[in-house]
Amino acid sequence: MSEHVGASDFRPVAKHADEHLRRFLTARERGDGPAMRQSWEALVIDFFDRIDGFVAAAHRGRLNDEEHELAVELSLTRFTTNLIHTFNGHSVGELVNATKTLAQRICIDVQRSSIRERERRGGSFDDGWNDPERGAPRWEAEASYRRHEAETTSAEINDFLGWALPQIGLERRRVLELTFEGAELAEITDELGITRDNAYQRRSRGLKDLAKLKERYDA
Repeated sequence: MSEHVGASDFRPVAKHADEHLRRFLTARERGDGPAMRQSWEALVIDFFDRIDGFVAAAHRGRLNDEEHELAVELSLTRFTTNLIHTFNGHSVGELVNATKTLAQRICIDVQRSSIRERERRGGSFDDGWNDPERGAPRWEAEASYRRHEAETTSAEINDFLGWALPQIGLERRRVLELTFEGAELAEITDELGITRDNAYQRRSRGLKDLAKLKERYDA
């Protein structure tokens, strides 16, 4: 059974998303792929700035800062490129639940990857805590592990973005880069000296480019 979604979970999202979702569902019913993608791009923008909160709610402090940022990046990308094909619901509440489930699964994947990497390296962070001859102090081992884990776990998404972003026009690419770095819309407009509408337009078109490239990348 789907997790219950309270009004506070989706009312802000639904303000603009209801119409975009209605258009998406209409296009899906008639099998209109281009119209589906156009409506989905609008939904991506509706949800974009809220995914960070979904990720934070999913892991509840169980991920460190680097792992949290990785989970947000993966969630943003998979919402953009994958959820359009897997979402089978008919309401904004269902889409909120699907997004929250996506974030939960990604957080679990990131956490499991962290555990696997720790096991691969052997021992635990307590090893060497009281015995300098057995290894590095705990804080040093943990910091080293986290750096390595961030690099290892993010390889998949970084490989895709490293391949895809250079193929996107400079103006759209810069907006996407700032977005994936965690910049808010206001920060993007200040950084690039553009209007809010222009930033939305570049991000929407950049995400459309990214989704098409993802299809080629996975083929």
